[in-house]
Amino acid sequence: MADVVDASERTLTPASLLCATSVLGRDGEKLGTIVELMISAGDGRIDYAALAVGGRFGIGERLYAVPWACFVIDPVAKSVALPVLAADFDGLSGFDKDAWPEVPDAELTVRLDRAARPGEAAAALRRGNREG
Repeated sequence: MADVVDASERTLTPASLLCATSVLGRDGEKLGTIVELMISAGDGRIDYAALAVGGRFGIGERLYAVPWACFVIDPVAKSVALPVLAADFDGLSGFDKDAWPEVPDAELTVRLDRAARPGEAAAALRRGNREG
């Protein structure tokens, strides 16, 4: 489950709010945009978010299957962050828009776990909310 900032974990957030949402890194800079949430039909849990990084207008962007548990959500301010930097995606191939994975990217999950600093991601959300 994703970390929730400034709200209870029971605070409901519409999926439509999360799709097309910019995701901030722990430095407060935009990492990418959530383009889709992948939900397990069996238990209804979000397995991963497809994060589009780089490119313009869908051209040249890379897609990554980011485990939902890695995200920090602020439903009150309607913002989302990951406790990593853009450099943590360097060297990863992501996935093809015509071949979506069934599970989050294993190598990315390891990098996110290693780089994770949830307190910094929450701080980035708060900074972004004050600036934007």
